[in-house]
Amino acid sequence: MRTALAALALLLVPAAATQAAERFRIDPDHTFVHFAVVHTGVSSVRGRIGVLKGGTATLDREQQTAEMTVEIDLRTIDTGVKRLDAVLNGEMFFDVAKHKTARFTGRASKFADGLPVEFEGELSLHGVTRPVRLTAERFACKDVKIVVLERYVCGGDLRATVLRSEFGLEKYVSMVSDEVVLTISVEAIREDR
Repeated sequence: MRTALAALALLLVPAAATQAAERFRIDPDHTFVHFAVVHTGVSSVRGRIGVLKGGTATLDREQQTAEMTVEIDLRTIDTGVKRLDAVLNGEMFFDVAKHKTARFTGRASKFADGLPVEFEGELSLHGVTRPVRLTAERFACKDVKIVVLERYVCGGDLRATVLRSEFGLEKYVSMVSDEVVLTISVEAIREDR
C-alpha cells in the first residue's frame, strides 16, 4: 500500500508543477481590436472590432511564460460610418459572409518586471495566417473591484503594424494605406482555482 501511495505522489508532483501557470479567460466585454489606416494620405480612419467568448490566456511569472488566444468577431466592425462598415464587411474587404472570425494566437517572447511586454504569434485573417509581433504599450496585472465584483485581471494594449495586402486585402491601396496599425486592448480575468 505504501509503495502505491508513494508512486501516486510521484505522479502528482509533475502535474502540480505544471499548474503553476495561472489560467485566464478573455473578457469579451472589455477586449477589442482597434485598427487605423491612413485615408488618401491625409488622416487616419479608425475602427473597432469585438471579440467572441472563449478566448484564453495563461501566465507563469516564475517561468516567464504566457500565452494568449483571442477570437475576433469580424461581424462587429464599427468605424462609426455605417456605409464604410458595409463596404468593409463586403466581398471587397473582409467578406464576413465567408470569414466571420479572425484569430490571434501567441506566446510571450519578452518579459519586464515579471510581466509580458511582447508576444510572438500568428494572426489568421481572411483565410490567411501570418506571423505577427505584438508589443505592449502597457501591461498590468492587479486586483480590481467593479461595484461589488472583485477580480484579478491582467491585460493591456498590445500593438503591431501589419500589411493588409499580406492577408489578401489589397483593394484601393492607392487611397487607403497598406499599413494597418492594430491594437488589441485585452482584459483577461483569472479563473478561480
